[in-house]
Amino acid sequence: MVILKNNDLEVELNPKGAEIIKIIGQHDQINYMWKREASLWASSAPILFPIVGALQNNECRIEGKTYTMTQHGFSRHNVYEVQQLSDTKVEFELQPNEEILKQYPYYFDLKVTYTLIDNKLACHCLVKNTDKRDIYFQIGGHPAFACPFMEDESSNDYYIEFEQNETLNQKIIDVERRGMSTKTQLLFDNEKRFFVRQALFNNDAIVVKDMKSEYVSLKSLNHNKSICFHMKNFNHLGLWTSKHVGGLLAIEPWVGHSDYVDFKGEFKEKEGVVTLAPQEEFECQFIVEINQ
Repeated sequence: MVILKNNDLEVELNPKGAEIIKIIGQHDQINYMWKREASLWASSAPILFPIVGALQNNECRIEGKTYTMTQHGFSRHNVYEVQQLSDTKVEFELQPNEEILKQYPYYFDLKVTYTLIDNKLACHCLVKNTDKRDIYFQIGGHPAFACPFMEDESSNDYYIEFEQNETLNQKIIDVERRGMSTKTQLLFDNEKRFFVRQALFNNDAIVVKDMKSEYVSLKSLNHNKSICFHMKNFNHLGLWTSKHVGGLLAIEPWVGHSDYVDFKGEFKEKEGVVTLAPQEEFECQFIVEINQ
């Protein structure tokens, strides 16, 4: 494990999946990350690459050949190389190995850099095409936060608040077919907040595209502690909790999403996929701000 620490926060990170394990407030000693209870969800914040969500039948077609990859891709199952740059900064790096190339035939360099600045943890992702041809990918985060923050609270008192009023349609996930439906439904009509309720997550995650807000917050009615989640260069946002509300709420910035249930095209034709020419780079970033 890797530890980053300053006067406001102590952060624990796992080289496997470049994953945030804990974010502990130095002033209140609360771990604001999900406690990784295996019966609900055993992870906490893996980096998703080179897909977000699921492929139809766990298969994708690249240049006419079929490859197999499980949900959210191989990044979360691989151990990154680690270079700790200071007490408040670390760089994780993933490059293809033999097993990765069996799932995804492109050469790449993925660097995930975490930097602790005051009460904020920044996660900067950089993908470089080290192949001799164009490469295609999706990328995302999956940080799951404690909801409620403290054990003597109820998640029913917590709400998500967007930076700005939004008018947004929600993409509908087809749980039985393990893919994205082509149907949508109205989530917000010039609104900015909703309370955490099970019925909202009966069809898995809430997924929205191209929102105006640059951040969303997780807040409680009962105190001023909050998480403010900033996003840059992502085109989708997923919000997810386990089947029984209470314990966790994931705020997931994505580039792309699961295959549509009727998708039969090549990998490069997936919605939201990034195309990189040789030696080109793609960057995105999210920042977790903890207000204790």
